[in-house]
Amino acid sequence: MTEFPKLLEQFKLAHPHDLLARYFLIDRELMASLLEHYDNTGFVPCLDLNALECESPVTIDDHLQEVIGDLRFSVKFLNGEFSKVFLFFEHQSKKVKLYSLHCLRKILEFYEEWLADPENAVTEGGKFPYPVVVILYHGNISWDELLQIKDLIAVPQGVDGKVLWFQVIMIDLSKIQRQTLQGHPALMALLDTLQSYSEGKLPENLERIVGYFEEIKTDPRTKNWLNSIALYTIATTEINKDVVVSNVSKILNRKETENMVTSTLEKMYINGKLDGKLEGKLEGKLEGKLEGKLEGKLEGKLEGKLEGKIQGVLRLLNNRFHKIPESVSHTVNSYTDLTVLDSLFDRAYECETLAEFEEYLVSH
Repeated sequence: MTEFPKLLEQFKLAHPHDLLARYFLIDRELMASLLEHYDNTGFVPCLDLNALECESPVTIDDHLQEVIGDLRFSVKFLNGEFSKVFLFFEHQSKKVKLYSLHCLRKILEFYEEWLADPENAVTEGGKFPYPVVVILYHGNISWDELLQIKDLIAVPQGVDGKVLWFQVIMIDLSKIQRQTLQGHPALMALLDTLQSYSEGKLPENLERIVGYFEEIKTDPRTKNWLNSIALYTIATTEINKDVVVSNVSKILNRKETENMVTSTLEKMYINGKLDGKLEGKLEGKLEGKLEGKLEGKLEGKLEGKLEGKIQGVLRLLNNRFHKIPESVSHTVNSYTDLTVLDSLFDRAYECETLAEFEEYLVSH
């Protein structure tokens, strides 16, 4: 599992909701629990979850600047057939109308990688693994129907309507009642955290969320899981530091918790991750040691925030569309409004083509 300080650094480029979900579900046990308890397709019982393995985990480069790779798992069918199943994990906090095209693109990219490996002799009669897309969605509005590729193509009568079909397991948290949450305690804590944020009730629900860890407080993974939830809560809400410490210290040692939260605030402050309201709440309240370290950092704060957001947009565009025109790079670099840059990041993730993103740039 990624170390907590590195997790903090990743907030420079990743949306906190997506990062939190990936940080938890990279754990094989939690991913298996998610599939076992929240599949509504009837497909998961065909799989041997004991054979579930994370094949392409989220990693970070030496400079802690880039999230590399998708969260991808392999598993086998229970009937013993050799055919491998690959699960492509996707997390969404917003509905995207043509999301199946994004999923298909991910599958095809993976198949190109698979074909390039001499050990996977597809051209000699072998076959590609079976693709399954697992979507964890926690938006405010339920995602009643995900349009499949077959729903987007005009299929003549008498022709197989399952053209380009692939299995999708949609886990829509907006349709799941909190009292019905089940599975591994850390998984329930994750789902409750995402639900609570979407409802705007994360600070008041933090005590209940931390309580899930009571029965697994001796698990060596618990400290990292609680750290990540504390970081996520601080980064996405205006919660008071003392409230976080008070709740988390019910599971962890209080001194350890205070050091962890203070370190989190310090690094977020230096890296330009605190918004104006939180900055105002924290100013003058941090301990002398922390204040000393922060002295002289304020002037470059806004510049650092702008640069981080600009690079996040450009890196996402490069990852999705490979080489981007200099005109696009120049335009993105010209923005000085943090809110606009946030909207550009969302559009860079949601648009289906680079041309669609360029049209959005022209209009903004």
